[in-house]
Amino acid sequence: MGSTHRVMVMPASMIIALSLLGCKQHETESRPHAEGSAEAHRTVDHAPTWYRATIRSADGVESPFLLGVPAPGAPGTAIFRVGSHDIENPATFDGTTLTVAMPVNQTTVSGTLGADGVLRGSFAAAGPRWGSSSLALTATRIAAPMLSALATADTPGAALDLGEPRTVWRLAMSDSGEAKLVVDQRAPGELVAVMYFTTGNIVYLAGDGRGDAIVLSGFDGAATYRLELAVVADRTHATGKFFGGKRLDWRETLGATRGADFALALDAKPTQPGGKVGFPNLPELAALPPGPLLVEISASWCSTCRDAAPFLAKLAKTYGPRGLGMVTLLYDLTDDRAADAKQAALFKATYGITWPVVAVSGGLDVLPEILPSGVAGMNPAGFPITLFLAADRTLVALHAGFPAADASDEFRRVTSEFRATIETLLARSKESP
Repeated sequence: MGSTHRVMVMPASMIIALSLLGCKQHETESRPHAEGSAEAHRTVDHAPTWYRATIRSADGVESPFLLGVPAPGAPGTAIFRVGSHDIENPATFDGTTLTVAMPVNQTTVSGTLGADGVLRGSFAAAGPRWGSSSLALTATRIAAPMLSALATADTPGAALDLGEPRTVWRLAMSDSGEAKLVVDQRAPGELVAVMYFTTGNIVYLAGDGRGDAIVLSGFDGAATYRLELAVVADRTHATGKFFGGKRLDWRETLGATRGADFALALDAKPTQPGGKVGFPNLPELAALPPGPLLVEISASWCSTCRDAAPFLAKLAKTYGPRGLGMVTLLYDLTDDRAADAKQAALFKATYGITWPVVAVSGGLDVLPEILPSGVAGMNPAGFPITLFLAADRTLVALHAGFPAADASDEFRRVTSEFRATIETLLARSKESP
């Protein structure tokens, strides 16, 4: 949607912010989307039972989403649905207890079915970087996974009509600065949205508009989100609040202005035009073969990295034989080398990655020193950040974040730009002596 995350170097400043809690993302041990729509690539063997699930913070902030529970018996697949965006994860359900363990994200969704038919449990996280947390989860059965079943806006009034199928809003956020919100109105009061941040982070939301209020929410297996907007009568401006993270403790106030689509400038940029990129001092990186190189800067906790995984696998199959090298640098932001190595192996196995995945240990306090040199403004909230390097390690282009395959316009544009950039790299390599 829009033209936010182009494969190019864009100016802005470095921000290491609380928003990295939400990198969202997407993207874990889910069955990642391939190219095309979510409907075309759903892999559930049996029709799930659908619930309206709500994750609730300790102080009462709620984030509803649609939860598909597999049939009782053998291990199956749970679905977290936000609009047309599905996150699929292996799950077990014995008819009473649901467990959706996501070891790459170091999170778990669980619930026990009560006599009243309600699932009650938690969204729990535990890891060396984030520590332990647990938010209450309640899920009530619904007849079908309709957008209207979210019922996020409980304010009185008629269904809010934005007057257009798609609207674009420029957000001024209290901590994150400028952001972009693209809202698709399926019907008056039924809304699906995508938030874009200057870090490259992308958050998927869905919900309701009623009266003068819009409430959108989402969940990607790594973090949960909520956006509240109070819209003025002519539907051109709004004020609001944003909540996110594993604990719903990433909180910002914002103003929103409706207008024409626009390109959101990203934070990452080269330190100098035509500069070369240097790697952390690790044996695995010193052993990389010469030639053009795609570098994915990622993390096992990053939800958005899930969306990139199947497409990068396609690139490896197509361009690897033609001379493109690939490497993933995994930043789990801990000082525990053994734990980081374990997560790197799990990340590689989960997504069927055939190229090197190298764990880079170190926390936020040393992040500027352990990130590749030659690029400024790389924020973990924007992972994955993809660097396209010529054979001499000159930075040719970069891209922050990655769209879901079901965000079709944006996905097609970004993947086309990836391929075009790689073709340029390979052509340059042939021209070099």
